[in-house]
Amino acid sequence: MKDRLNGMRVFAQVVEAKSFSAAADKLGMSKSLASRHVSALESSLSVKLLNRSTRKLGLTEAGTVFYEHCARIVQEAEVAAQRVTQTQSEPVGLVRVTAVPGFAVRHLLPALAAFRQQYPKIQVKLSCSNRTVDLSDAGFDLGIRGSLAPSPDPNLVARKLAVSRLVLCASPAYLSRHGTPRQVEDLRNHDCILFQPLAPRGVWMFRQGRRKHSVTIPVALETDDMEAVRAAVLAGLGLGLLPSHIAGTDLRQGHLVPLLRRHQAGPEGGIYLVYLPNRTLPSRVRVLVDFLVAWFGPVPTWEVGW
Repeated sequence: MKDRLNGMRVFAQVVEAKSFSAAADKLGMSKSLASRHVSALESSLSVKLLNRSTRKLGLTEAGTVFYEHCARIVQEAEVAAQRVTQTQSEPVGLVRVTAVPGFAVRHLLPALAAFRQQYPKIQVKLSCSNRTVDLSDAGFDLGIRGSLAPSPDPNLVARKLAVSRLVLCASPAYLSRHGTPRQVEDLRNHDCILFQPLAPRGVWMFRQGRRKHSVTIPVALETDDMEAVRAAVLAGLGLGLLPSHIAGTDLRQGHLVPLLRRHQAGPEGGIYLVYLPNRTLPSRVRVLVDFLVAWFGPVPTWEVGW
C-alpha cells in the first residue's frame, strides 16, 4: 500500500508538472526513479496511465480518470501531514514567488519586510518578470498577477488580493499646455500614450453607469510596457491609462492628475494570488497568502488619498 501511495504521489506530480524531469526536481528524486514509480503503479493496476514520447507526455483515458481520484487522495494525505506538522512547529522553509517587477518593487517588498518580522523562519525567493510564467514548469509556489478579467487564468486557483482599476491620467505640465478634457470625445484632440496589449486597435473604452463610450485616440507614443506608459505620462508626452496600483502614489503626491473621474476606464481589474489546483498549500505558503490578503485588503493604499 505504501508503494502504491508513493506511486500515486509521483504520478500526480508528473501530470501537474507535465514532465518527469520537473516532477523529479519538485520531489527531490532522480528522473529515472520517478519513472520507475509510475511504471510500477501501472503494473500494479494493469493499465497504461501515460502516453510517453520524446517530446511530451499525455494522459490515457484511464490515466485521466485515475488522476482525478489520485489527486484527491494525495491532497488528503498532505492535509493530514500538514495538520500534524502545524501542531508541532511554526511554519518554516522556502516559498517561491513570481510577480511583475512594478508591483513587486512598489507594494510586495514592503509587505514581505513586515511578513519576515512575523515569520522569521520562512524565506522567500522572488522572481520578477513581465511575462506570464508557467508555475508548474518553473517550480513556483505562488504567482502575483494583475488582470482585467474576473480570474487571471481558469487553470489556476486565484485569490483576489485587491482591486486595481484603470485611471486616465495626465501630468500638470501637459494639462497647462493642452487643457483638460471634460468628456470622452475631447480625447480625440489630445496626445495619448497607448499600451498596446490593452487596446491593440487604438480604441479606449469608458463606462458611465450603463452607458458605454469608445474613442479612437491619437497616439503620440505606443509601448508594450506599462512602466514606460507611466514614465511617458509623467514626462508630459500625453494622456495615459494606468492601473491604480501603478499610478496611486503619483496621484496622491500630485505628480499626476486623474481625469474623467465620473467614467470607468475599461473593466475593473484586480491583483490576484494564483497557485496550482489539486494541491494542498504547505503551511509556509498558506501563511504568506493569508498575510498578503490581510495586508492589501480591503482597501489598498493605492486607492486612497486622491
